[in-house]
Amino acid sequence: MNITQSLARFALSTRYDALPPAVIRSAKLLLLDTVGCALGAIQTEPGRAVRRIVDATCRGGVATVIGTGQKTSVMSAAWANGRLGNVLDMDECYKVQGHHAQASLGAALALGEQARLSGADLLVAFTMGFEVGVRLGNFLSPRVTLDEHGRTRGWSGLVGPAQGVTAACTAAAIVLGQSEVVLADAFGNCAQYMVGRDWSRQWGRDPVLGMIKYADTGWNAQGGMMAALHAQEGIRGVRDIFDGDSYAQVFQGALLAPEAMLDGLGTAWYLPETSIKFWPCCRWIHYALTAFDRLRREHRLRADEIEAVELLTFPMIPYPRFGMNDDPPNLVAATFSFAHAAAMVALEVPAGAAWFDTVNLSGEAARNMRAKITLGVDARGYDPHAWGLHEKVLKVPSHCRVKARGQRFEAATDFALGDSWHGAPPFSADDVLAKFRTLAASACPESDAWANRVDTLADAVMHVDEVDDVRELTALMAPTV
Repeated sequence: MNITQSLARFALSTRYDALPPAVIRSAKLLLLDTVGCALGAIQTEPGRAVRRIVDATCRGGVATVIGTGQKTSVMSAAWANGRLGNVLDMDECYKVQGHHAQASLGAALALGEQARLSGADLLVAFTMGFEVGVRLGNFLSPRVTLDEHGRTRGWSGLVGPAQGVTAACTAAAIVLGQSEVVLADAFGNCAQYMVGRDWSRQWGRDPVLGMIKYADTGWNAQGGMMAALHAQEGIRGVRDIFDGDSYAQVFQGALLAPEAMLDGLGTAWYLPETSIKFWPCCRWIHYALTAFDRLRREHRLRADEIEAVELLTFPMIPYPRFGMNDDPPNLVAATFSFAHAAAMVALEVPAGAAWFDTVNLSGEAARNMRAKITLGVDARGYDPHAWGLHEKVLKVPSHCRVKARGQRFEAATDFALGDSWHGAPPFSADDVLAKFRTLAASACPESDAWANRVDTLADAVMHVDEVDDVRELTALMAPTV
């Protein structure tokens, strides 16, 4: 049996009882985190746009838009929830390959409501979509190399969309009860729904270009679901797509590793290793930010005591988006600004939508703090061995220097807060729950009824495998005034 069919069999044959307890625990936390990220986006400008688009194009249906009370079509809900989950750039990230939990959830939840799926089956679809997405990411981004200018190779801006579409396709196929032959065909259809060119190369050059990143994660959720539905109707794309040279043609320059697709199938689980993001900014920023936050906390540095902050990190740092110290023109630009992220941490702004309100995008305190931030390259990042991929982890050597109180403080780190590998800063399920509460509260901040329901929703998600019908869960996701 080839790679494509073997992967389809693995995804479709895995039942809830076969999932290891550690995977189930991690899947529930990731499900909670993904729902929280969608709720946290509701009051942002892009979040309001999602609501307006749903109202304008497809009112009424069987599927729920998280955090809005809107009912719409299955297709529209998959898009809306997939899009909302990534707006804050606070959703999970596996080895900085991209984000795809929101795409897996978008497809599984929308189709699950239509099918009146049990909570346990929803968790399986979500988990297997995520697992297949990681395997595709490892296939496309197996290792990192550095060119003579210190720029990294081994990641592509296309990996995230590829993971998202394929994860959503897998989750959809499980809910639809497809056969492995149909899912193998659906994998071939997925390629038609991915971003056709590596647009991120151009997008990354301009610090003010657009308010949608290099991929609309809602499109990933919707596209993956459409790939599965087409296959169910007998419409197939490139059959055995993981066995030929199709991805080599599309992802030119990628360092493909076909063996990664089936490595440890059924015994090696990646979901427990994914990184939770505790700040709403690009994951690449989190490494130096972790060092800075540690210094700030250890020495109890107040914002008014900080004179200068130097963040040193990976060799890709020259990208204009990362180096912006001016007022970010919009939310997306802010999520890619090292200076803005460090300013928000220094000012102790709660991580979430508050980072992007008018006061923090263009207010005097934020502007003055951003002006104190400078960037540089951590020399350790020029050594490919220092990235840890040969250890099956991802390290991004980074450190921070702070001038405050007439003294100099310095800290170094290889991991970021939220990484799950040995040696990373510790975090707990309670930390993920605290993040969820903060994000969920911002969806309807004036409502006492919603504030009282947040913990009820969190508890329901963490016991999702006890729910008979996922509509019981989605009924809790609509804030009430």
